[in-house]
Amino acid sequence: MTFPFVVVSEANYISKFKKYIIEPRLSIRKAINDYFEIEALGEFKHQTTSQIVNFQNDFLGIEKRRWQLADDNELPILQSKQISVGGIFSKNGWLLDTKAYFKTVDGITTQSQSFTTKYEFARETGSYDVYGLEVLVRKKLDNITSWLGYSYVNNTYTFDALQETEFPSNFDISHALAIGSTYSNDSWDISAGLNYRIGKPTSIPIFGNEIEDSEVNFASANQERLRDYLRIDASAIYKFKISKGLRSEVGASLWNISDRENTINNYFRINENNTVDRFSRFSLGLTTNAVFRLYF
Repeated sequence: MTFPFVVVSEANYISKFKKYIIEPRLSIRKAINDYFEIEALGEFKHQTTSQIVNFQNDFLGIEKRRWQLADDNELPILQSKQISVGGIFSKNGWLLDTKAYFKTVDGITTQSQSFTTKYEFARETGSYDVYGLEVLVRKKLDNITSWLGYSYVNNTYTFDALQETEFPSNFDISHALAIGSTYSNDSWDISAGLNYRIGKPTSIPIFGNEIEDSEVNFASANQERLRDYLRIDASAIYKFKISKGLRSEVGASLWNISDRENTINNYFRINENNTVDRFSRFSLGLTTNAVFRLYF
């Protein structure tokens, strides 16, 4: 016998801060018929460590990441609440999976959010709210499986101590699309796919007034976006037997076939001529990989 409705709760006591944290969790899953079912999930969570991200202050812009324990002051305990509702339809090789969700997280710090433009050197705590929708459509036909995935996200920061208390998150990828297909039989696994997403939010200096008080003078936080991200990949693996009890696989893959220059971050520095230079970091261009495996 199955139970479509489950509620559990967990209590945590953090002795260092003399604090109790109660975390209820809810799970509802119900089959409407042989092809369709719905589900609803909700939970509270907490985390006593935060990731701190620093960027080397030179043209390389190298990330330095480390984990720190919460001190319940400058590094609060991270606490989140989230809920999601969705449905799954499956029939005749078709799969449709949809989910809508809302999540709020309190206790984040500017140091943990990978700021590289405005507020890069801020040291404040705040929260973010995010709501979104995810849709997956998949079809299996003989040896071919194809899918299309789409996600919509609205992610907003709240930092009461900053000049702008509310603005888009650094991870606000409003629209993302993935399309792919695979062919598989006893000898071959062949796949290809496309990934597209709208550019990440960023801040840029105010045109004509780029420097103020010997610092980069940024316009409104995260009101601009980087160039949209687009990547096409493909791979193939050939499987064969060498002898009884010994088989092998040989394959190759191509990442970013079009060799598109995808910007993943940017930052600005004042140069010795007292003007502002812009630097960008890019994802990998055309990249090839090969693999050879033996099974015995």
